[in-house]
Amino acid sequence: MNPLIKAVDNQDVFFVLLTISFLLLAILKSNYWKHTKLLLLGVFAQRYANQFLREDNAFTQRVNFLTFSLMVINFSLIIAKILNITVLSKVLGILFCILIFYFLKVLIIKFLGLVFMLKDISKLYIFFSFLFDRSLAILIFPLAITIYFFSIDVSQILILITYILVILILILKLVWLWKIGSKAFGLSYFYIFLYLCALEISPLLLLAQGVFY
Repeated sequence: MNPLIKAVDNQDVFFVLLTISFLLLAILKSNYWKHTKLLLLGVFAQRYANQFLREDNAFTQRVNFLTFSLMVINFSLIIAKILNITVLSKVLGILFCILIFYFLKVLIIKFLGLVFMLKDISKLYIFFSFLFDRSLAILIFPLAITIYFFSIDVSQILILITYILVILILILKLVWLWKIGSKAFGLSYFYIFLYLCALEISPLLLLAQGVFY
């Protein structure tokens, strides 16, 4: 098989995924921008996140679904590029693994909330945990497009920028979850620390291990 044709064919899956991601962003911008803006601003000021939660309705549920889909697609694109994966089955495998990870994450948080009789708190923890990931998924979309389809190969620089952005968002996320858990709900520092290590930090460490080793 001609290597050039094979390389072009391998880009098809990324083109489709980026097109879907762009469509989801267009829907958010045209129909749900008010709630999407609250979601993004909620990363920096809790009052916006609280306002989004208070407006719990069909619009916010749709925003949650659309941004979750963006999260799965855009994270898969970045991970596939970092790991230099171009085979369709492996890209779909990454998508599936991310879906399973977030599904298990929700189950674990809900289970802990049920065991410790903190169901309402567990719902808020899920929201604030996903809040930062959803915002990150929106922010990295321009980087994903440039990484895959820019005329000049600048992927290494953009991947480095992505790393920095992920670290900054992660730091914000850890600070917020620690603050909310300890001050707003009076949870033990020990339990908060275990949660952050198990469900927020460990997955990134495992991904880093796969990249560098």
